[in-house]
Amino acid sequence: MTVRKASRIRNYNTIIVLGLAFDVMTVPFLSGAQAQSATPVGAAVKSGAKKDARKPLPESQQSEQLLVTGQKLRIAGAKPETQAVTRTTLTRQQIEQYTGGLSTAVSGSLNYVGGVHFAGNDGTGIAEGTFTIRGFSGDQIGFTRDGVPLNDPMFLTPHVDFMGDPENYEDVQVIYGSPSINAPTLTASGGQVKIDTLNPSDKPSFFYKQTFGNNDLFREFGRVNFGKHGGFSGWVSASHTSGSLWTNNGGSEAATRYEANLRYQWGEENEIKLVASSYDMQTNAFSYPTLAQYQTQPYGTNFGSRVLTTGHGTYGVADVSSTTAPAQALNRADFRIQTFGLNTHFKLHDRVRLNFTPYFVHVASGMATFGAMTLPEGLVNSDLNGDGDRLDTTSVGFGVLPTQNRGGFTTTVDAKLANWDTVQVGFWYDHTGASNQMPFLRINDNGSPQATDGSHLLTDASGRKLYLTNQDDVIETEKVWVQNDLRPIQSLDIVSALAWQHTQNSGHNNAGFFTGEEYDRSQGYYHLLPSGSISYRLNGHNQFYYNDTLNIRPPAIASIYGNGTPKAETTWNQELGWRYTSRQVFVDASVFLAKFKNRQVSYAVNSAETAYFNAGNVTSRGAQVSVHGKLPYNFNYFASWAFVDARQASNYTYNGIVAPTRDKQLFNTPQHTLVAGLGYDDGKFYSNFLIHYTSSFYGDLANTQKIPGYETFDLNFGYHFHVPVRHLGAGTVSLNLNNIANRHYLGGVYSGTVDAAPGNSFSASPTYIRGAPRTVFANISMEIE
Repeated sequence: MTVRKASRIRNYNTIIVLGLAFDVMTVPFLSGAQAQSATPVGAAVKSGAKKDARKPLPESQQSEQLLVTGQKLRIAGAKPETQAVTRTTLTRQQIEQYTGGLSTAVSGSLNYVGGVHFAGNDGTGIAEGTFTIRGFSGDQIGFTRDGVPLNDPMFLTPHVDFMGDPENYEDVQVIYGSPSINAPTLTASGGQVKIDTLNPSDKPSFFYKQTFGNNDLFREFGRVNFGKHGGFSGWVSASHTSGSLWTNNGGSEAATRYEANLRYQWGEENEIKLVASSYDMQTNAFSYPTLAQYQTQPYGTNFGSRVLTTGHGTYGVADVSSTTAPAQALNRADFRIQTFGLNTHFKLHDRVRLNFTPYFVHVASGMATFGAMTLPEGLVNSDLNGDGDRLDTTSVGFGVLPTQNRGGFTTTVDAKLANWDTVQVGFWYDHTGASNQMPFLRINDNGSPQATDGSHLLTDASGRKLYLTNQDDVIETEKVWVQNDLRPIQSLDIVSALAWQHTQNSGHNNAGFFTGEEYDRSQGYYHLLPSGSISYRLNGHNQFYYNDTLNIRPPAIASIYGNGTPKAETTWNQELGWRYTSRQVFVDASVFLAKFKNRQVSYAVNSAETAYFNAGNVTSRGAQVSVHGKLPYNFNYFASWAFVDARQASNYTYNGIVAPTRDKQLFNTPQHTLVAGLGYDDGKFYSNFLIHYTSSFYGDLANTQKIPGYETFDLNFGYHFHVPVRHLGAGTVSLNLNNIANRHYLGGVYSGTVDAAPGNSFSASPTYIRGAPRTVFANISMEIE
């Protein structure tokens, strides 16, 4: 969201909503996911106070403004929050310093946010990690970028593939527990993550950045800013990243991305902005060990080196091939993903704004391969290995070949009824048409797939392609809401809202040799969703707030093909918080309670397929405290601690068999997380020493397999310089060292189970994500004007 300087809006009246300086008549961006979480834009000085740089206001008057003009305050890049909900904003400066701009999108950045349990095993930012926020898994958090939903609508998971290059971020906002009612997302039962894209600048420029590090890491990024010409401005960017897996048996990663932000402005507060991204990736995968494998194998163990096949075989001979451990070369993902979002904003009247955000997401031109098996040719009456006979038992691969077209729009009308009363009415529509196919494919003797574009698929005797799964899915959602923002007195803000949401999951199972008979299934989910919040500013330093929100998350569409009728997950979130803001320190403390009904728990069937089961009702309660502060001599500090107690309300029961899960902690939910840092920044040189601590957690719902806690340490340095040559602007050199102690640890659960204890009816071993070992990389960047 573009934040305009106060001088541009000084002639307008301003009201305060949720502790924000907010004027619907002067805010050009107030659509979709942005409306409720709008950035402070009003009242650069308190009403009646004169703006005079030579004569600063008395401290008493300054303190009265802190919660109103907090956006201007910065402590080591941190920004104080003012909404009636716990929120953390990672600013552009923090992303650049903490992650070096390398960790792709949100996954790496969230490692520096309080209340987040992050588990990642890759330093390039191409491979994905997993995370929980206050015990909510990633598929219970709604991700948006400039009003475009980013979670995979089929499996609800967020993928870094969709999120863009971090150099093009303005900021990343984490909203805990209570997402914006106007967020266009199916998955925000536990909160929301918003990415705001960097806006074009008025002056032409070229920005170039180069990164290199261990594990053959090499990355180039470039962005051309066109400058402003009349009402048009914009930029385009390109990046390419390559590297090797740090594990054994080889494996590589590569990704290329093109992005653009094109904007046209006219009249008074009218704007059209197109944000587009195209992403191509080719990467091998990491394996996920059980606890026993982790304890007995070298830390760098990954998939096996090869799969033995018959090659071309011998005609007339019953050739037999066997599979070893799945080959590293076979476990890979090759995809092209494109996202387009159009943000439009129109001033209809001095008191009325219309915002319309259509979007389109396309996934095709690739597949993920992840497994091999032996298949008798006689079973399908087909020559699978091409030797001319049908006598062999042949190794074949299988994977996921998805096609996805997702389109929709969000529209809102914001009306200022009075200086103390603003109403928003909105509508969101989303439609996804997708195919979910898991085909058999030919593999080479070294275990690699012969192709990853959908060709070389195996067929049966009649020429039909062989699939393990072949389904056509449609997901359709409508949501309508009304929100009222009141400020009856200057220090009190009251927001109330009511939404109605409906999601229809429809699927068609195509008949085939392995896929079974043809059938159709459909299931609808709908709910009224009330929400409300109160914010009270005791004075310029202290703010108290409370929010209460009901959220819904429909099951992933894959669940309709299972047995029974899955129920939607609903969450009732409550939060009570306090903030203290001064020019030396920001403090935010809150306690929260989340009650789940029909809590959905996901687990990985394999590296590309997710399944779900219902863990029943779960109650999560806890507390979170964060502090950012200045120290003498350009030093600064921050710390954020969170406590989460997530207890299951009943025993897990399936087909009359009971697992002892009552009062047990939800798996992959550590009770304590802490991130803290000590930094130095004098405007030219900066450095940060960062600590991450995660307490122990469980791999199963019955709490029989406990994983010990761990701590890691990061260190970064950077120097800003200016080249005294015409047209050359500012440059930066930086060095980032992550996990400097080279700690080996299990960072989180990849696939949880009901009960990990051996010898019982639910016995199954959870799998885990190994943390990345020491990663070192350097950046150099330069801007040419």
